[in-house]
Amino acid sequence: MSQKIDATDITEEDALNAIFFERADEFIQKANQFCSPELGKKVDNPAEIRGQVSAAMLFATARFNTWVAANNFKDGKEMSDAKEQIMSYILQQFQMMLEDNFDEYCEQFDNYLRFRKNEEFHVHKHDH
Repeated sequence: MSQKIDATDITEEDALNAIFFERADEFIQKANQFCSPELGKKVDNPAEIRGQVSAAMLFATARFNTWVAANNFKDGKEMSDAKEQIMSYILQQFQMMLEDNFDEYCEQFDNYLRFRKNEEFHVHKHDH
């Protein structure tokens, strides 16, 4: 039996959380598209492409967060003076998010990575 949710039951925080995850999902979807080969083309090394996309996302995230921070200051000197505090906050947030996602993937490993069975390069990846 499903429970009908009245729109008045949704708090502003719930709505903001939903928007947050929708945006994150859109970024992930775009990254997944960058990782997918063009129709009719075979990718020799999917792990390399994923690594390139990951590096580009890290750079874009760093660049965007720097821009967001810069918008809070009147000039470069003021921004420079706050560098340690801003970087500490961003790194702390990233570490928490990374740890949460890492733990989740460890727990759901077989479920989340079931697609790998179709990737030939994983068959002997850990052979020594």
